[in-house]
Amino acid sequence: MWKKAEPARTDQRAPATADRAPEQQAATGGMTSLHLGGSPMAGERSGDRAVIGPSITIKGDVTGEEDLIIQGRVEGKVDLAQHHVTVGATGRIKANIVGRSVTVEGEVDGDLHAEEQIAIRKSGKVKGNLSAPRVTIEDGATFKGSIDMERKAAAHPAASSAAAAPAPAVAPASAALPRVNPPNRPERNG
Repeated sequence: MWKKAEPARTDQRAPATADRAPEQQAATGGMTSLHLGGSPMAGERSGDRAVIGPSITIKGDVTGEEDLIIQGRVEGKVDLAQHHVTVGATGRIKANIVGRSVTVEGEVDGDLHAEEQIAIRKSGKVKGNLSAPRVTIEDGATFKGSIDMERKAAAHPAASSAAAAPAPAVAPASAALPRVNPPNRPERNG
């Protein structure tokens, strides 16, 4: 008799609009810059973490305001200086990574810089330089590069003021001693 009006249906699929263009460009090989934070552009979201899934390839810069798990491929630069970056077991990275802490379970070809800690798990492979106050490399991990574990002066003001104090002027002990030539010794025939 009476036909009920059906509520308007909303399409649950992500629209193919300009906000999705970076992934599409990255997947097709175009260079781009991807910013994570405002919307779930990088695949799926888990709490305050963005995830770049195993089927995603990004060529360009990745920046954001949340933690990031990379299971796919990234070529370029990953800069999440205030957040945690995890390269998952299927992650393949050809980029420098900057984060508050960085954990590697996959492969990275590039330099890693962390404000707090870098951890390379037993499944991890890193070819590049590490720079962090704490570095952990698990047994079985592969690493080729250098490690810089110097703490920044701004991070510890007490240490920086002690380091800034002038050292007492003391001559090296070797400067006070006269030079002595070794005595002549006969050659041994043996």
